[in-house]
Amino acid sequence: MRDRKARQSSEGSVLHFTDSADPGSFLEGRAPSRPFLGGVVWDCGHEGPWPSTGFSLEGRAPSRPSSEGGGRVRRLDEIDRFFNPRTVALVGVSRHFGFGHGLPGFFARIGLADRVFPVNPNIEEIQGLKVYPSVRAIPCEIDLACVLVPAPSVPEVLSDCIAAGVRAVIVMSAGFAETGAEGRRRQEALAAMARRAGVRLMGPNCIGVVNVPARFATCEILIEDMNPGTISIVAQSGVFGNILMDAAPSMGIAVSKVATIGNRADLDETDLLEYLAEDPATAVIVLYLESIRRGRAFLDAARRASQRKPVLAFLGGQTEAGRRATQSHTGSMAGFGQLEKALVRQAGLWIARDPVELLETARAFALSPPMRGPRVFVVTASGSLGVMAADRLVEEGLDLAEPSGPGFQRLRDKAPPWMNLGNPLDVGPSGLFAEGAAAALEHPDADAVILIPVIPWAVVSPLLEADRLSVAAMFGPRRSEACGAAPAKPVIVCPQGHPGWKGACVDLYGPQTPFASTPQAAATALAALYRYWRRRS
Repeated sequence: MRDRKARQSSEGSVLHFTDSADPGSFLEGRAPSRPFLGGVVWDCGHEGPWPSTGFSLEGRAPSRPSSEGGGRVRRLDEIDRFFNPRTVALVGVSRHFGFGHGLPGFFARIGLADRVFPVNPNIEEIQGLKVYPSVRAIPCEIDLACVLVPAPSVPEVLSDCIAAGVRAVIVMSAGFAETGAEGRRRQEALAAMARRAGVRLMGPNCIGVVNVPARFATCEILIEDMNPGTISIVAQSGVFGNILMDAAPSMGIAVSKVATIGNRADLDETDLLEYLAEDPATAVIVLYLESIRRGRAFLDAARRASQRKPVLAFLGGQTEAGRRATQSHTGSMAGFGQLEKALVRQAGLWIARDPVELLETARAFALSPPMRGPRVFVVTASGSLGVMAADRLVEEGLDLAEPSGPGFQRLRDKAPPWMNLGNPLDVGPSGLFAEGAAAALEHPDADAVILIPVIPWAVVSPLLEADRLSVAAMFGPRRSEACGAAPAKPVIVCPQGHPGWKGACVDLYGPQTPFASTPQAAATALAALYRYWRRRS
């Protein structure tokens, strides 16, 4: 069939694809042309040269398992080894500042000192842990190796891991495809070595994984501050993944697993998406991507995954400037124009406009029941904030439910003459926010509710100190008390004003309530919920 060209998206990129080729292959473009001077691990501070292992891999490695049938199950088991290893080798530990110095102490701090085995042929002890000269010298089977040495030494370390029988390797080192043509060749050779040996490789240029319920991580994070939950994250960027993890506790977001995949020499977003779709501990999947490596496979995996659980994405490289930046960041070769985003949406993914919207919408999915229809009721103590919510709801294709039901009749009996009983319901300073919230929750035709509690901090601060229960009664019961343990409709709370008031609302409404930073964000999250459940029905 003849070639066709799709030219000039709205961002000015030129896309090419053919009928006979993989229809998702256009999600990749040209190789990066300029070097990158940053990265995760350029010099880990290891003492002395890394010795040659003297092992050859030629002709001795099993082939990569099939992606069909039993091979697919085996592939998922291979990925699980990254999140649930019994033993971990840290190759390239160092006395100098850097990843190689901090990780041994981190493992000891989180209670995993007996499962981690530092490796460096030039030192004997680090932070109270014995250091081994090679992976082969470790006197037990190693499930996972984290490689921290500079890029030129990584092939020798991988050879040592293969000889020791390690089948899961995270290469944190930078200096590969993100640096240009030579780094790309180095990365391709590394991937070929792993493929011949039947070893699964994450990275390079990443920080690895986190498994919050298991209290396991390959990067230094405050994992003790993270609550186990059902949201799992896949990020091409290690630092971005770390930012999301740092932000999660303060946003009330409970995380299950995180994987940072870096340059994707072997494992990529499609592999992790397939794994998380099958993972019983994951209910919501969040992706940060700068390109898609295997277009058709990814779109197929996205369709399957989104039929089982919500998949949300934030896409980097949506402009020409952004696409150039992705090339020098993770070695990505394309980015996302309008056509790429349209295909991703057709596969069932919801695309966020910014990281805060991504996390807040993920939290709404994790904490909300299905949204069965498009009608929303808004209760606010500020008319302007209600207008903002109404505008965004209509822009997103949702409807405003008309006031009805016994709750609104009771509210009419109490409302002052100036109070307009419409939607949005602006209770102003009437003191009837709790009654308005109850009426909205009882509304027989409202499929979801947005609550916007707002009050001047100078007014409410003394009340919170004197009688917190009276403030709670003024602004309504916790969602679990109003709706039961399993609420019948999504309810998003959007407190505005002083940070102290926002914090108080978390206590007032309870940690299992989805919160939004703005009325617009609440409306956008509900639109995502509605579209997902409409697609599923």
